[in-house]
Amino acid sequence: MARVEVPTWLGDAMDRELYRRNAFRVSGLAVTATPRAVRRRVSEARAAEALGAERTGGPAAGEARWLAPDPVPDHIAVREALRRLEDPVRRVVDEFFWFWPLAKTDGTELARARKVWTRLAGPADAAADPSTPSPRSIAVHNLAVLHHAEALEAKAFLGAGTLRTLWERAYLYWRLVLADDGCWRWLDERIRVLDDPRLRTVDGTAFREALPAVLFDLHAQVAVDAARQRGGEDAARQHVTLMRSLKAHDDAVDAALRRVTAPLAVAIRDRTETVPGPGADPAALERAADSLLAETKTDVQVLRAVLGKKHAVVADATDEVAGAVNACAVACANSLSADVSTAHDPLLNRAAAHLRSARGLAASGDVRTLVEKNLAVLLSNDILLECKETVERGERSPGRAAERASGLLDTVEPRLRELRELRPHAPETDQVRDAVAAAACKLFTEYVNATHDRVTALVGYRRVLPLAVSEEGRSVIRRNIDTLERAAAVESSFDTAPAIAGIAEQCFRCGRSVGAAEVVTVTRDGIGGSRSIRIPYCADCRSEARVLRGQTRLSPDPYLPPTTGYRPRAAYRRPATYRRPSARSGGDESWFGRLPGLVLGLTSLALVFASALAGGRETTAGTWFAGGAAAVGGFGLVFGLIDLLNREK
Repeated sequence: MARVEVPTWLGDAMDRELYRRNAFRVSGLAVTATPRAVRRRVSEARAAEALGAERTGGPAAGEARWLAPDPVPDHIAVREALRRLEDPVRRVVDEFFWFWPLAKTDGTELARARKVWTRLAGPADAAADPSTPSPRSIAVHNLAVLHHAEALEAKAFLGAGTLRTLWERAYLYWRLVLADDGCWRWLDERIRVLDDPRLRTVDGTAFREALPAVLFDLHAQVAVDAARQRGGEDAARQHVTLMRSLKAHDDAVDAALRRVTAPLAVAIRDRTETVPGPGADPAALERAADSLLAETKTDVQVLRAVLGKKHAVVADATDEVAGAVNACAVACANSLSADVSTAHDPLLNRAAAHLRSARGLAASGDVRTLVEKNLAVLLSNDILLECKETVERGERSPGRAAERASGLLDTVEPRLRELRELRPHAPETDQVRDAVAAAACKLFTEYVNATHDRVTALVGYRRVLPLAVSEEGRSVIRRNIDTLERAAAVESSFDTAPAIAGIAEQCFRCGRSVGAAEVVTVTRDGIGGSRSIRIPYCADCRSEARVLRGQTRLSPDPYLPPTTGYRPRAAYRRPATYRRPSARSGGDESWFGRLPGLVLGLTSLALVFASALAGGRETTAGTWFAGGAAAVGGFGLVFGLIDLLNREK
């Protein structure tokens, strides 16, 4: 159905007080009252007012007692109602939205009249005269007015089911009115009887075309009022659903909803234009964002409930609020210095909260993306400042570094989850995670280096490992874990080892007899204090003692790889890979270990004899043999000195 504009003369009907201020309801006159009856009622009202009576007297007709106004109208209300009846256009409107006379119900109670109307409103009589309004037409109209007035004036405590029933019945009978030509012939007849030149623009056809728009406008106001109530969004949506139940009038429903909610959208736009811009005081910016959210909350709630979240009007309004709040929050955050002193500034926390609210309001993708990006930057800066501050505190008191690291992780983990939700694939998110992991790793390293508490450090490193994203950061944490686990294994073996391994006067490896000077002391340092084990070794097995000594002396050694702003260090250096000494190193004191020295000695001796036999330095051959003997002997001397140094080590 094409959209129909409501005539100007029908504008008074688009008021929720349509029935409460109906001139016939307030004055007590029947809709067919003549001008003489109206004048007489005016005289009665003036006389009653002059005598000081509380009201102007009883109703003039029995049907005027139907839906009697409560409270009883005062003299001012009655005078206003009678003045309305002097305007023929306003009188026609009030006549249409009040009960029409019917011989079978005149002077009866409303309950009996309702029953009669319901019986008469059955299927139309084909034999009825189409030129005159039938009793069915009047009954259908009166039932529509009755249910519509009850629905508009119903109280919320009646319950959703009762309210829905009232509105369903009202629309049922209004549909019958729209389809019944007799109702509109009755209205045309009333316009003819009044015979006033001011009624030239008023006719039943225009009224009939505009009636759906009037009804939907009234119902839209009810929906808006319901949405303003606490928890009334569902009730508002039910009202809109009932309006749309008349499928042929979708355009009229949309127009009514837009007209009723237009002032809300304008009010939201006006509020967003008054927020301060960049350069304002941070506290003023924070208050402006807070006030904007509070002042527009109800209006946004109403728009969403009545029009739907995806409606263009709602999207524009919420985007305007989200954009203004985003501007205030960003300006507030930018005005604060990026220093450790602002890491816990309440204004930064409030700015983040405002950005979260703006994100929930944003309807378009562009505005939501902008808000999410700014919120992610604010969260990242806040997390990095928190890390920097915690690391500095941990360095000043290493003994509490593990406690501070755990507190840091507890504090930033919710923000990290939010950051991953906002920017799941952004490189900045991975960098922030690496920075947190690096800061916590550094703190646990400080702690274990100061206290040698391996258990707490291991638990901390394992908690930090999932946070690290870069392979470099993860490898550092893994090395720390491996080092502590290896140290724990060594510690366990030492804890169960005796003070002297084996028998005091017998080599631990080969069983030879050894003296007191041949006992090697192996000490484990750096984790849980120091412990020594005395191991007897003979000269041939002494290299085994050196290997064991090197493997057990694990000492803290900070490791600082480059990371995203923070430099975690490994708790302990990985032990060097020890190899068994080869024959050339002179480290093995077995027969095979002494074989190279013996060969060099014999070779040098043979060259000396060869030189003598060749005639010494008097001959060329003797000179060469003598030089070779000197070279071999010098090489043997150097090799021997190196071997001696290795033995001392």
